Amino acid sequence: MKRDFKAWMMTLIFGLPVFLILFIAFLYFGNCGFNNDCSQSSQAALIHTPIATILPATMPARTQNPVHTEQKKCTASADTLLAAWVDNGYSDTVSFIFSDSQGATCQASFSQIQVLFTESNLWYSGALACISCHHADISTASARMDLSSYAGIVAGSRRTSEDKPGNNILGDGNWQKSKLREMLFVLKKMPFGRPEGAVAEAGPVIQVGNQVVANSTPTSIIPVEEVPRPSNPGQAGTAIDLQGDAIAGAELFEEKCSVCHGKQGLGNVPNPGSLDGTIPP
Repeated sequence: MKRDFKAWMMTLIFGLPVFLILFIAFLYFGNCGFNNDCSQSSQAALIHTPIATILPATMPARTQNPVHTEQKKCTASADTLLAAWVDNGYSDTVSFIFSDSQGATCQASFSQIQVLFTESNLWYSGALACISCHHADISTASARMDLSSYAGIVAGSRRTSEDKPGNNILGDGNWQKSKLREMLFVLKKMPFGRPEGAVAEAGPVIQVGNQVVANSTPTSIIPVEEVPRPSNPGQAGTAIDLQGDAIAGAELFEEKCSVCHGKQGLGNVPNPGSLDGTIPP
């Protein structure tokens, strides 16, 4: 029994290396043949692409005066912005030109200065937004005036119905004669309840618009994209008739719809593009 074990061990010790050498030799000579460059192998010949055929990478020539396309933001007071907007025709679809607090020529649009009417704590700490009292429901709005949308602002004050304009508060395009300027900067009655001396003479200063790019025409009025407008203002859209997956729909609504239509889809969120001033349900 001991002799048999010893014989097996000797065979394993000396036979295993021989087997490995034969196996490696078979793999090499079977695939590459009997030369070092594998030219005698049965494999398809390799075609080497010389590096010279690769197109050289090129970079555009550097100019001495690189052009910077990023436009600088502007800062200006409420009086400066509203005056420029009104005196330039108070449009909601084209930009207007103004000089900012540093004297630079800038341009902005109505949608950018609308925060003066819609943002609370702007005119002074604790101030209500103008639309808190002057909202889309003119039957209950103060002075029967809607400042929540462009259409409402242009329609004016003391309106008798939603489809009829009232008193022009923009001075027919003359800021010095406008009722809005009188209430904000002359009589200083608005925003409502403001403490004595809480608001600067020219109103709050905000960052808005961009500086006019060099070599452009500073006095030109540049069209801006119109705000989104509902196809049927004040009414439910065709999506209300669709059938689908309620769970997936709820996720889509939360992500894409609730921002404007509200958490419960009830609407009444101010929208400058809507004829009645609010997002429909």
